[in-house]
Amino acid sequence: MNAPKTQHREPRILLRGIGLHGRVAVLGSMAGGIALGGVFLAAMTLMGRLSAHALFLDATTLFLIGAFAGGVHGIVLGLLGRPEGLSLRSAVPDMGRAMLYTIPALAVAWLIAVWVAMTVPASYLGRPGPLVGVTAGWMAAVLVMGVAAVHTWKAVGNAFARWPERRVGTALVAGTVVALSLIFLADRPEIWGVRLRISETAAILLAAILAVWVVGPSVTLALRLLDRLPFPGVGVGLVRPGWKGGDVVVGAVTGLVVALMAVPFVGPGVSHPGAGAVVVEVAQALVDEVLLRLVLVTGVAWLFLRWHRVQGGEAAVVAVLVATASQVALYTPGALAVGFPDWTGTVAFLLAGVAVPAVAFGVLFWKKGFGAALAADATALLALLLIT
Repeated sequence: MNAPKTQHREPRILLRGIGLHGRVAVLGSMAGGIALGGVFLAAMTLMGRLSAHALFLDATTLFLIGAFAGGVHGIVLGLLGRPEGLSLRSAVPDMGRAMLYTIPALAVAWLIAVWVAMTVPASYLGRPGPLVGVTAGWMAAVLVMGVAAVHTWKAVGNAFARWPERRVGTALVAGTVVALSLIFLADRPEIWGVRLRISETAAILLAAILAVWVVGPSVTLALRLLDRLPFPGVGVGLVRPGWKGGDVVVGAVTGLVVALMAVPFVGPGVSHPGAGAVVVEVAQALVDEVLLRLVLVTGVAWLFLRWHRVQGGEAAVVAVLVATASQVALYTPGALAVGFPDWTGTVAFLLAGVAVPAVAFGVLFWKKGFGAALAADATALLALLLIT
């Protein structure tokens, strides 16, 4: 009696829908592959930045990269933006079924991406067949990415509605994105190994990508962990009440003292700093405090408290030291580029201009909260800009 029931239920399981969260994952993978392997490659060849030779191989490689990135992002967003009333435990099996749908969906998306990537060769040939194929590819690409955008927007709305720290989190993420854009536009990053600086448009796109893949998830997780740390100072003004204007004053004074201590060890600054330089320094302070203090200090402290069962003070010390070491590592290439006469000047700069301030900002973040640490960092950078 049980066998017929089991055989009757199996098809129903296979035919069950994957829901909004599953569709976001499938469409995200398709749209990512089409966008990178098709639209991006077509745009680069149209602008003359890339050659049309080996276009098929390039399109396939970029498609796989984009499909993987889009799929991972779609899975995470789909789970976070699942419909209201659906538990995470119930949504995970739907993702497994969604992966089955992804296989044929990616085959279709790959064909679309290849045809879109062939825009330049088809226009040179001028034959009806390739032109029709490219036109159909573009129409299909717009359709897939449009449908993916609609589903993504719905999932973002669901995720935002169930995000407890959505107001402060949105402000931090948006501010960090703007700050990264300003920093990248002021000093455009070089492509590693090529010594070629990216364009202004690529700089803004890079900031947006970092926001989606790094800043947003990191800030969301950090704000959630902040409320679980058993220390009254951490999280003040973000997830806990008790913010005081005096804490910001303490931070500003600390930043000024740190800057004065570092003056003898830093290199020459801008002779006549304008408003743009001031804005960039404030942007740098915001990025440092969000990523190094809010995200890194909070995450390391939580890990040590959770896994190693250490005392609160020990976790704080380790977290601040890890963030300090990370900041020194990030600033070392810039210190080497300053061109100090010998290595002792570089070491002195890293100690007085990076390590000591990082420790001070970390302690402020732990004791007084994010606002005090940000005030200290911004004041120190502005003071060094104006004094040196």
